[in-house]
Amino acid sequence: MGEVGLVEALDRVEKIADVIRGDASESERLGHLSPPIVDALHAANLFRVFVPTEVGGLGLTIPEAARLFERVSALDASTGWTLIILNSGALFARFFPEQVFATVGRDPTALIAGSLNPLAARAEPVDGGYLFSGRATYLSGSAHARWIMASALVMKDEAPVLADGAIQILSALFPIEQARSLDTWNVTGMCATGSTDYEFDGVMVAEDWTFEPFRPRVLTDDDVFSAIPLWAQLGGLAACAVGAARNMIDRFLELAATKVPTGNFSRLAERVPAQVAVGEAEGLYIAAHAALMASVDATWARGVAGEPFDNETLARHRLGSVTATRLAAQAVDLLHDAAGMNAVARDTVLERCWRDIHTMTQHIILSPARFEVAGRVLMGLDPGSPVI
Repeated sequence: MGEVGLVEALDRVEKIADVIRGDASESERLGHLSPPIVDALHAANLFRVFVPTEVGGLGLTIPEAARLFERVSALDASTGWTLIILNSGALFARFFPEQVFATVGRDPTALIAGSLNPLAARAEPVDGGYLFSGRATYLSGSAHARWIMASALVMKDEAPVLADGAIQILSALFPIEQARSLDTWNVTGMCATGSTDYEFDGVMVAEDWTFEPFRPRVLTDDDVFSAIPLWAQLGGLAACAVGAARNMIDRFLELAATKVPTGNFSRLAERVPAQVAVGEAEGLYIAAHAALMASVDATWARGVAGEPFDNETLARHRLGSVTATRLAAQAVDLLHDAAGMNAVARDTVLERCWRDIHTMTQHIILSPARFEVAGRVLMGLDPGSPVI
């Protein structure tokens, strides 16, 4: 389909912006993205952001994708999050052998919903591969996926298999119809991501359709993505939080232009507390956006240069995404307080933004717990976690 740059990709987002905004409430009611939103994203080829152009994708870099994801999330956070997660399938697929990547990469409908949490599943070695049983947790966008990427502890004779002194962990790719959807996504925010669990029992997966997520194989020496640790590639999730803050600010400005608070005779925009809240929230957004983009830009540049990623580098990368999320949440909180009853009325954008961003902050990659891990690394200690 030819080369597609960031500018054209963003233009495609603008052309479907009304669909995303207009159907956000319906998506929340359904518990997953509405069919019109999914169809619009497919038509714009936005589920194939990381897929190379030679097989019909957009071929964007991680920094370019972060900017795109922020813009979509500024229209609706659940749509942005779902888009990020389902695009991450192409990041996972790069760590499989070339023939596997080609199988899923050339099919525009072959979306992957994935989980890197291995604690709820086991992989038993058998001739030709592994039998996967257990549960894949929090599979955002699974209602729109055709494949599951599930992670598991490798077990033999009821005991964990060790590799280089550590428990071996494998991730596997298999068709979603080989698993059963569970009704586990009952939450206050990000309701339309459909991040439910899936259960599977004795699914046979050939060895070529597995990889070690904490020690992924490199496909080619010149592939920038393969030069960047998988966890560092996922820092773009913070773009959803930054986009939600942008949405909150823009919607508050619209409200303030017309709302006359109870007991007052002037519009909200003319009141000093609202003015201070907007000014501070905009400043926090600027800082959040800058922190996120500085982090993903530096990570990509390091991958391009082929420089190693030690624990300190990974910790500083994670600090960029967690700090961006924290600042974005603070911006949303300020305007939530300043908006009055409009911020708590159900099925309004302001109320949804507040619920969504505080749900995002509980994600393992974006949660404040990452500050502890980063702090340990910066003080010369073992991170105490495989996720930096």
